[in-house]
Amino acid sequence: MEMLSILFVVLIGGTFMICAAAMPFSAQYGKGRRRSYTITAGSLAVLGAAGFFGSALSAVGGLDWLPSSFEWPVGYTAGVISTGKGWHIVPHTPSGRVQVYDANWSYLTGWHVDAGGGIFKLLPRLDGNIDVITARGQLHYVFAVDGQLISKETYEPLSFDSFPQMGESMFISTYPWLLTFSHPFLSWATAVAGLLMLAIGRSGKK
Repeated sequence: MEMLSILFVVLIGGTFMICAAAMPFSAQYGKGRRRSYTITAGSLAVLGAAGFFGSALSAVGGLDWLPSSFEWPVGYTAGVISTGKGWHIVPHTPSGRVQVYDANWSYLTGWHVDAGGGIFKLLPRLDGNIDVITARGQLHYVFAVDGQLISKETYEPLSFDSFPQMGESMFISTYPWLLTFSHPFLSWATAVAGLLMLAIGRSGKK
């Protein structure tokens, strides 16, 4: 099932991005300023699509090969918990990742959580480890703060809502041009803006 999900995201996302990237170079979009305008519009469409489908691919496990040193652009998120050392454990459900920052918000490490592409919660433990509770699959993971998986089991017959929603909501410093990777709404907004610009540019020629 995971491989089918990955294949689906790659095929749909790849097709969309290739089409969006090719549009500005079509003869119907003119030359000079018009070409520059449509290249900008096409770039927005591609960036938005990359943000949406990239996050989806990560969420279903297609980017498990990313090293722990890779920091996914988080932007605004909820459920951030802190450890006794002052470290911050940050969930990013759109990409299915957990990332760890020190007391000064310098990135330390991160890893993928197999949550079936769904949402999950972080809960602190007295032993310093982290509980990760997934909505899909009703899985209960225990991770060390360095990302090492300690245990994995189901929490049936409990429900996802029976676990408390802990942590704070905050904005993690992110470059503006990477925010499209932080949330599906921003991804689609960027892609739609680019497509609208392309449509306006094409109608203007007529």
